[in-house]
Amino acid sequence: MTFFEINKIMKGSPPPFEYQVTLDNWRKYPFNSWSFVNVRNLIPTSPIYNNPDKKVKLQKQLIDINDLHINHKNSSYRLKEILKKCDVDAFLVMHKGKIKFEFYDKFTKFNTPHIIFSVSKSLTSLLTGILVEKKVININSYISHILPETKGTAYEDATVRNVLDMSIASGFIEDYTGQAEIFKKYRSSTGWDLPETHSKQTLKGLHDFLSSMPKSNQKHGKKYHYCSPHSDLLGWIIERASGENYSKIMADLLFKKAGINHEANVTVDKWGASRAAGGISVSPYDLLLISELVRNHGSNKNGQVIPASWIEDFVNNKNNSIYLNQDNLERFPKGNYRSKWYQTGFKDNEYCAIGIHGQNIWINPQKEITIVRMSSASDPINIKTEEVMFSVFDEISKIFI
Repeated sequence: MTFFEINKIMKGSPPPFEYQVTLDNWRKYPFNSWSFVNVRNLIPTSPIYNNPDKKVKLQKQLIDINDLHINHKNSSYRLKEILKKCDVDAFLVMHKGKIKFEFYDKFTKFNTPHIIFSVSKSLTSLLTGILVEKKVININSYISHILPETKGTAYEDATVRNVLDMSIASGFIEDYTGQAEIFKKYRSSTGWDLPETHSKQTLKGLHDFLSSMPKSNQKHGKKYHYCSPHSDLLGWIIERASGENYSKIMADLLFKKAGINHEANVTVDKWGASRAAGGISVSPYDLLLISELVRNHGSNKNGQVIPASWIEDFVNNKNNSIYLNQDNLERFPKGNYRSKWYQTGFKDNEYCAIGIHGQNIWINPQKEITIVRMSSASDPINIKTEEVMFSVFDEISKIFI
């Protein structure tokens, strides 16, 4: 049975799309193809503004690679077939600073804000790197020294570096099936799900949830344990250390200087706490601009936006012992996770950002390629789909010299 046959069975027959999109179904197929570009119509958001005077214009030199053959596990598919089957909403390929290929589907266009889920973590890391260089944040500081509200929690004696590398020992369970009670409370606290009305203790919001993160018996800095709340905590750290609202400082220090052309936004809970871990919506063109900025070591026509040393560290850091020490090493068995970016361990030293439901930044530094993928896939995580896309990225890299 081929990958696509398996994928079709997993999806099943989609429900009629005329049903109303709500907080109950906005992340479910097929409602998500609309909701992922209309998040602000469902959840409160805070705008991330651009600067008209600093916009960077994207250059194009398009080629047609729709029929490019993608070889994957002894099978061959065409690129356009994979993009359709994998529910890709936007797919852009840039080589040496010029867009070579772009694809859009469903409700997504080049200028449409599309939620990028955990790719938001990687952008929050870039902002952190800027603030570290400005000496606003010390990555060796204990979290409870910055946020006294976290005393008595898993975060009390953890450092900002532990937050960045997902090496905090906590009792949190990242469960996208929605069965784990702590994950239900987390999603509810962010405003992404309906409140847990049956709960004995009603959380007041995201910060309240983070201020009750349970400890584990492990030690910090020893084991990779992926937990989205840690990145929301990083957003809170940024706000407390800088004295600025997350969306404003993200706009001022990263998005405006990256040269974005369109307004972006980030979801907030009803008290205004930003979902730094997964709530950013940004247009395909603007995500490509930020991604290309990273490939170019943090520099563009507006100057040195992100410290080159910060990027160099997460691209080339060789100590991957913490990442390899995890419960289920399915993704990148020779890779690493540093400052919320993945090293792939692949031949061209590719590195990337990954979000659920099929979001990617993929950078091949040797081939000078930057790829952005935005999707509305039915499954939050599907390793088989990810492996197909890794083959897509590899085949694309072969056509550029």
